[in-house]
Amino acid sequence: MTDARKLLARLVTILALLLGGLALAGTPTAAAANTTTICGYTQVPNGWVITSEQWSGCSGYGLFTITELGDSTGINACSNTPMPAGWVITAMRSNAGCGSYPLYTLLKVTNQTTLQDCGQSWIPPGWIITAIQTVSPACGTYSTYTVAYVWTVQISAQACGNSTIPAGWVITAVQNNAGCGSYPLYTIQRLTTQATLQVCGQSWIPDGWITTAIDTNSAACGTYGTYTLVTVPFSQNTVQACANSAVPAGWVITAQQSNAGCGSYPRYTLVRITTQTTLLVCGQSTVPDGWVITGVQSGGSSCGVYFAFTLTKVTTQTSMQVCGLSPVPAGWTVTGQGSGSQCGVYTVSVITKTA
Repeated sequence: MTDARKLLARLVTILALLLGGLALAGTPTAAAANTTTICGYTQVPNGWVITSEQWSGCSGYGLFTITELGDSTGINACSNTPMPAGWVITAMRSNAGCGSYPLYTLLKVTNQTTLQDCGQSWIPPGWIITAIQTVSPACGTYSTYTVAYVWTVQISAQACGNSTIPAGWVITAVQNNAGCGSYPLYTIQRLTTQATLQVCGQSWIPDGWITTAIDTNSAACGTYGTYTLVTVPFSQNTVQACANSAVPAGWVITAQQSNAGCGSYPRYTLVRITTQTTLLVCGQSTVPDGWVITGVQSGGSSCGVYFAFTLTKVTTQTSMQVCGLSPVPAGWTVTGQGSGSQCGVYTVSVITKTA
């Protein structure tokens, strides 16, 4: 009986090996890519790409071969495939089994720090374009972009003008004909502990910074101009700022001047709101919460073409006369029409506290 069992086991093993059903011990087996076919009107599942197309199939809709990405980091896919998230196009060629569509070479972004991808490719957030090859064997008319990851330890870098400038970085200089095709080359700088910056006019101005001077035709930035920026000085209650500045919260515009070092912009005098209960501000200034307009007069030499508004802080009052263009504070309502000429061309309203 034992000999019969041994003989049977030996026969089963030999048969399995002949049929290719078993691998020899110690020999790794390679898993084939998961591939199937769908008709062209069928949605390509997430994590799959179209790898070839027969347009005569599926009644003219096309028979597509699709392949699962799985753990792969590189694959060739037809250009009409839904682009998988986190992948870039590194090359393309025509007449490669995709009908009238080119075939893309796709690469998964993992731990690379530099890449060369085609101009129509997605660029990962935090990456910048550092060079452009306008006539590219790999990418044809789309050009080949050299892109690089901006490290958080870097404080400066150079990026082509069609790059998305990373958050927290500003443009400090511009060069033409510097390897970026028809785009300029930017020098960019990361914000760290600076209190003053000189940036180009097309640069983002960080929150909490104001422009104090503009050089309209600078060597560094050309026709964009160089803007001198400073952080809002918390030790001061009055500052001068060019009108392209965002007025910081808690500050108002009290005067403006033309031809004062700000290029085509007027220069504003900004005042911080501290303990004041009345203010005279220019009409383009924001009325702070909890304040109302109680007077309107000509801007004159202080505010130019803008009216000058007298603002009054709402404190313990229960009834007030305000100008018709004044905001009505929460918990107050208009209860009648007032009298007087303090509002110029605007009506005078009576507001009453209701809550």
